[in-house]
Amino acid sequence: MNHFEATQSRAVEKYLLGEMLPPERDEFEEHFFDCPECAADLRATAAFIDTAKQELKDISRSMAQPQPVKRSPFILSWKPAFAWGALAASLLVTAYQNILVFPHLTNEIAQLKAPEVLPSLSLVSGNSRGGETSSMTVTNAKPFLLLVDIPTQDRFMSYTCSLYSPSGSLAWQVQISEKEAKDTVSIRVPGVEEAAGSYTLIVRGDGDRTSSGPAVEVAQYRFTLKVQD
Repeated sequence: MNHFEATQSRAVEKYLLGEMLPPERDEFEEHFFDCPECAADLRATAAFIDTAKQELKDISRSMAQPQPVKRSPFILSWKPAFAWGALAASLLVTAYQNILVFPHLTNEIAQLKAPEVLPSLSLVSGNSRGGETSSMTVTNAKPFLLLVDIPTQDRFMSYTCSLYSPSGSLAWQVQISEKEAKDTVSIRVPGVEEAAGSYTLIVRGDGDRTSSGPAVEVAQYRFTLKVQD
């Protein structure tokens, strides 16, 4: 799935509403990991849906009231006050969205759409089992690129790249299709904050056509990050 297909099929909305079949969902997830525009659209739409759900929940909770057996002047005078309270709450949420939420998301989307020169670290010629460790200096919390050559094997249908932090915990992972793995893979790495040290990128082969066993490690790369403000 490319960006044009995702836009035309309204993939973001269908994904968040659970209207995708498993194969289509997997294909879209694979796409938005590498598409900043779809990733930003997904975050913005998800935030809007969450805010709308919360607003409706608050209004429904406020409207829940016991039904009196008979009317009284107190109830008649209370209803307008409640209506104004519900309206005020609705206006407050709307104002919050317009003043804080939506401008922030709009600015974030604009930044993602703007051209940007990212520092890159090439692991193409790196030794997966030893040798000299590559290193680079990155700006605090700014993204960078990892260039990787995956040693493909015909038996695997896809590959998973997993990055482990200096502490040994999993920082993130991304799936690479069989077709994408035939060329040098460029992975956009989210920014790290004060996480200098030695990282390990492990590449595993998925979907073994010859057996039903677990994913098999096919490569391992180590590199060092130095973080500056």
